[in-house]
Amino acid sequence: MPINYSAILPHGFDLIPELYPNTGQDWKKLIKGMEDVAKEIFACKPDIIVISSPHNLRIDGQIGVITTEWCQGTWWNEDKTKSVELKFSCEREFGLTLYKNIKQADLPVVSVNYGAADGEFSAMIMDWGTFIPMWFINQIYTKNKLEIPPMVLITPSREIPWENLIEVGRIINQLSISENKEVVFIASADHGHAHDEEGPYGYDTASKIFDDKVYQMIQRDELHKLLDFTEVFVDHAKPDSVWQMLILQGILEETNLRNNLCIYECPTYYGMIVASFTKRN
Repeated sequence: MPINYSAILPHGFDLIPELYPNTGQDWKKLIKGMEDVAKEIFACKPDIIVISSPHNLRIDGQIGVITTEWCQGTWWNEDKTKSVELKFSCEREFGLTLYKNIKQADLPVVSVNYGAADGEFSAMIMDWGTFIPMWFINQIYTKNKLEIPPMVLITPSREIPWENLIEVGRIINQLSISENKEVVFIASADHGHAHDEEGPYGYDTASKIFDDKVYQMIQRDELHKLLDFTEVFVDHAKPDSVWQMLILQGILEETNLRNNLCIYECPTYYGMIVASFTKRN
């Protein structure tokens, strides 16, 4: 079946209330959005959650499909006094088939295992781009005393043509249909990282321009306009979102998903968006 639900979710460090309980109203607005999206994902009853993160393996010139048996990680607060842990099973068969289909389309892709061939020690470290969105989804499954569906993690390269990433999205949707699986896709993404002179990337007006344009694109169902950005402009804006959103655009082109929710806040040196895309009649 085609993909019926997708989302753009942030991975800001302060989003997990168990680690950072005293955040401001801007963070709380994002957290509420994350919780709402998690509830919607739960209601979809997905067989598989496919998530694309910018912070796992960064393979030069290649799309990585993680095909370990497990994905696990720990996240701490800043002073390492509190921590939370996650461990999820991976849908290896779907992941391996996705890898083969991307390769057959003559796109640059690698299948990545780690440690052992299978079993307990076949486990990829969960980066924060994966951990934080999945933490919110896991919360709703735990609350309902159900096991979260298996996941497939994709790590897109920033060095390959953008059209290739759109094609990856099309292939994900086509595999969802051919395998008759209910798949939810998540683009883990934060946006311009140069909003604050004292931040690690300094200040650049391109970050605000980028964030404003992306916010409008999402609301207007015009994510295809990402292709209008130049690489120079994106480099100045310092997002980590373009590549995952291009995969999402490939899915949107293959389905009738439309924007349902779009929340933007910039409580720190980078902008964050919580957005969902649902089926329309």
